[in-house]
Amino acid sequence: IQTFQTDKQRKLNELHVMITLKMSQVHHLVEGKLPADLSSSLVFPAAELDRLGGRIKELQAEKADLRKRQKVLRTEHKQLHANQSAKEEKLRELDARACDVQMLKFGQVVDLDAIESVGVNKGAEDLKERIKRVEVSQDRALQAMQAKLKRAKLELKRATDQSSASLNAVANLFEQQHQLEGSLNQKQQQKVAPREPTLERSERNSLVQLVKIQAKEVEALKLEINMLRRKGGHVYTGGK
Repeated sequence: IQTFQTDKQRKLNELHVMITLKMSQVHHLVEGKLPADLSSSLVFPAAELDRLGGRIKELQAEKADLRKRQKVLRTEHKQLHANQSAKEEKLRELDARACDVQMLKFGQVVDLDAIESVGVNKGAEDLKERIKRVEVSQDRALQAMQAKLKRAKLELKRATDQSSASLNAVANLFEQQHQLEGSLNQKQQQKVAPREPTLERSERNSLVQLVKIQAKEVEALKLEINMLRRKGGHVYTGGK
């Protein structure tokens, strides 16, 4: 509908309309005189003309206000540009100072971004390396402990076997000593002639020496058994 009304108004505007005006309504003077031909003149209401005049004044005021705002914005732009230039100059000074410090400390300019990225990776690599060293150290300690335990078991077995053998030897020596002492006592209880034969005396001396030797061996075996006990080995004491 709006399109239709617009098109209708446009068509009506194209129509030529004849209107009658009073001379007092005509304000169109050329060189102070009313022209003879008014065909090129435009009829415009006075109220609209006043409204347009007021609008012109409003636009002029807006234009003046825009000029003021433009002036303020230009001033602010100059100030911001000056601040930016000052900050850029300060940044260049700081960069130059940082370069001088790096040259004094390291002899070259250092890429801080690259160092930061490498530093993060280096930290992770250091952590992995420390974990690996700890694991290797723990494995070595475990292997050493297992080897030590194995040696202790073997030593305990040897000590137990040696102790058992020593106890068996002691038991045999006690038995032999008992038999020799019984034989010696039996011979001493027998009646002897005033002059004892040489063979019988020699046999008795041999038995006495044998008993003494076996007694020394028993004492040595006892000492050995006590030493084995102090080492922590289990000693089988036999039936006695």
